[in-house]
Amino acid sequence: MKLSLAEFETRYNSGNLRLAFIGMSNIGKSYTAKRIASQFDFTLVEVDKLIWEELGHDDMASFAEWQGQPYSQGYSEREDKSIGLETMATQKALGINASNMILDTTGSVIYTGDDVLKELRRTHYVVYIQATKDTLERLKLQYFQQPKPLIWKSYFEQEPGQSDKDAVLDSYPKLLEARAKSYHALADTVLSSEFILDPKQSVEDIFEKLKPSF
Repeated sequence: MKLSLAEFETRYNSGNLRLAFIGMSNIGKSYTAKRIASQFDFTLVEVDKLIWEELGHDDMASFAEWQGQPYSQGYSEREDKSIGLETMATQKALGINASNMILDTTGSVIYTGDDVLKELRRTHYVVYIQATKDTLERLKLQYFQQPKPLIWKSYFEQEPGQSDKDAVLDSYPKLLEARAKSYHALADTVLSSEFILDPKQSVEDIFEKLKPSF
């Protein structure tokens, strides 16, 4: 949703502003969404939580364990099911009517289909939290330390004799590069992960930064 600064402020003051955060898993979407929701009185809707509740899980870790790794048996079937669940959960979230809302999407929201993405762009001011080159090593490390369900599509490749972990580490940058193009296409504004995670930046600074420039 393309907004001018005046339209952004008017919608916020009238309780009619909808923000959506997009970007890779572990990039800082949820952290930032929670900070802004708390400070500026937004209703926060977490799509990942809607999905794991539908699966009967209690947290992100159990959801990630269910989906598994791209090299594990049955992964492709679980990946397809996960995309279907994510599509339904995102559609459900888009239908929620609340005063000033933040939609914390999954990293794979770009796979939910044209109809869902069209509605997302129509109804929300989309904030892309971008991974830079300096972020890549952190994301690769956190993939194993703080597992989250990840849709790989066709970007996981494993060479003969290559270990599972090395295959993931080699494939991850390709996935990140491909997704960046799709995230950019959806976004109304872009913030770097370094900026939102910089302890010197207050939540007020971040909220001001994500607004339209004029």
